[in-house]
Amino acid sequence: MQLLGISLLWLSSVISITQAASKIEVDLKTLTSEAHAGRGSGNADINKSAHYIHSRFAENGIDVYYQSFRFRQGLGKLAYGHNVVATLPCNMLSCEPALVISAHYDHLGSRGTRYYPGANDNASGVVVMLDLARQLKTQIRHRDILFVATDAEEKGLYGAHFFAATLDPERVALNINLDMLAVNRRNRLYVLASKQASAYTKEIAQAFNQEIRVQVFTSTARMSRRLDTPRVDWLRASDHYAFHKVGIPFAYFGVGTDPLHHTHKDQFDKVDIPKLTQVSAHINAFISALSVPAAP
Repeated sequence: MQLLGISLLWLSSVISITQAASKIEVDLKTLTSEAHAGRGSGNADINKSAHYIHSRFAENGIDVYYQSFRFRQGLGKLAYGHNVVATLPCNMLSCEPALVISAHYDHLGSRGTRYYPGANDNASGVVVMLDLARQLKTQIRHRDILFVATDAEEKGLYGAHFFAATLDPERVALNINLDMLAVNRRNRLYVLASKQASAYTKEIAQAFNQEIRVQVFTSTARMSRRLDTPRVDWLRASDHYAFHKVGIPFAYFGVGTDPLHHTHKDQFDKVDIPKLTQVSAHINAFISALSVPAAP
C-alpha cells in the first residue's frame, strides 16, 4: 500500500506538471502569434492581448478588471495604456500586507509587414504570472496577492507607474516583477532585490535547485559587473522601478541579457517550455513561502 501511495503521488505530480506546461505553451503561443501583432501599446481601444489575459484570469475564477490610463508619447502626443489587474484575496481572519506580482505584456508591435513576437520579452513573464495565479488560487493565503499585467513598459514603464501610484505602500509587502524568464542553456535566473526586501528574499534560494539556479543581488552595480552589462541600470530596467519609486520593496526576476532581445527572432520556438514550467514552479514555491501561513 505504501508503494501504491508513493506511485499515485508521483503520477499526480507528473500530471500536474504536464498540465501546467500545456497551459504555459498555449498562452505563450497565443501571445506571440501574428494575431497579437507584437502587443504594441498606445491605442485607446483595449487590444487583443489585454483581452486574452483578462479572460485567462476570469476563467480561473479570479476577480479581474482593466485599468486604463493616458501618457505622453513623442512630441506631446497623447497615448493610452490598459493594465490588467487581478486579485486573489487573503482568505484568513488575520491578513498581512499584500504581494504584488507584475509582468508587462506590451512589446514593440509591428513595423511594416513584420511584427515583433516578444516571446521572452515579455510573454514569458506574463504566462508565468498566469500560471502562478492558477497555482495560488487553491492555497490558504494570509495576504492579498495582486497580479498586474502592465502596459506601455517599453515606452517608459507608464503602466507600472500608474498602478503603483494607486497603492498604499504601507499595505504592500513586496513587488515581485517578472521580466524575461526564458532561461538559456545555463539554466540561471538573476534576481535584483531592494535592501528593504531582505526579510522576504531570503526565501528565494530555498525555492530553487540545481536544475534552475538563481543568483540574488541587492546592488545594480554588482549585477551589471556579474552580467558584464556596464551600460544597463538594472534598477530602472523594468517595472520594479515604479514600485521602488513609491517606497515598495521589490524583487525582480529575469535572465539578464538575451541576444534576441528586441529583434524579430524573439519567437515562441526559441523558448524551452519545460524549463519555463520549472521556473514557474520555483517562483511559485517562493511566493507560497511568503503567502501561506507557517504550520504551528
